[in-house]
Amino acid sequence: MSAKKHKRKATIHNHHSKNKRASSTLLSRYPRLFLSLGLLLVLVAILLLTIGYISDARVGLSMISLFSGVVMSIFANAALPKH
Repeated sequence: MSAKKHKRKATIHNHHSKNKRASSTLLSRYPRLFLSLGLLLVLVAILLLTIGYISDARVGLSMISLFSGVVMSIFANAALPKH
């Protein structure tokens, strides 16, 4: 057996002994909860813009809520298990 082939085989066997465990985040544990929370934030943003008088504070709060809700929904949708 050539030296290069032996080196390749030796490095392959060494990697099996190291099992890296991926860190489990809350988003990966409960993706449906974060998806519903994101959609709730989008709904709150729409309600803030449509109901009542419009002020600068309400528009800013609705934009923050809308942005965070959309981002949270996208990440939660990506974390959902595919069947």
